[in-house]
Amino acid sequence: MSADHARYFLKSLAKGMHVLETLAKSGEPLPLAELSRRAGTNNATVTRICFTLSELGFIIRDRQRRFLLTPKLLYLGNASISSLGWRQVAQHYLEKLAQQTGETVNLSILQGNELMYLVRINNTGRILPFDLQLGSRLPLHCTSMGKSLLAFLNKDELDRILDGYEFNRITHRTLKNEREFLKELGRVRKQGYSVNDEELSVGLRSVAVPIKDSEGHALAALNIAVPTRRVSRRDLVERLAPLAMATAREIQRALSSMKTGQT
Repeated sequence: MSADHARYFLKSLAKGMHVLETLAKSGEPLPLAELSRRAGTNNATVTRICFTLSELGFIIRDRQRRFLLTPKLLYLGNASISSLGWRQVAQHYLEKLAQQTGETVNLSILQGNELMYLVRINNTGRILPFDLQLGSRLPLHCTSMGKSLLAFLNKDELDRILDGYEFNRITHRTLKNEREFLKELGRVRKQGYSVNDEELSVGLRSVAVPIKDSEGHALAALNIAVPTRRVSRRDLVERLAPLAMATAREIQRALSSMKTGQT
């Protein structure tokens, strides 16, 4: 490098970009020590770099204290975001929603005739009488995410799922049959969100919204789960439903940008 170039070259910026590149190439979250090793920089320097990048919104630290990229890089045209996968893109926004509301936030997908949990951020302790983990499955007809997944599913797939579906009664508020369920799905389509009001477990309320593809079909669903003793149904609908819907729109925009960047 010439003397003139060296005079304008910012070594600190170069190190920061190298840390971003290291995270992008890894394809997985990295703890501080491993990130430092791969970047060839000492822990103290990487700590300062990561703090700055976190403050700027380019990286976050997960619950295992590992660093990973955020979808903000999409808006800079950084194709390395594709290495994160759509679930980790969604998790970035779910973490924000959980922090904003102070409530438990979940993400699920359709798996056969059940929903399967992919992300769970538990801020309120155990609400259900059983423990939910990643990979846990629940029925569709008595859960807010199940309703959102089915309400925005294509008709052929919905018909296939409901053919022979058993509407098992779990609480006194569980929907009893297909006729009631289809009526509920119509309401969900009209309002854009679904509610579970003690249909799965007494003492639990939740509001869910779909995460849609470009054709308006549900790819996944997210929800905010709350205890009934603390959050009324009115508060759930008027305060939390709009926040959930805004988060779903953010995820959809990020996924659309990611897809555009890959083509």
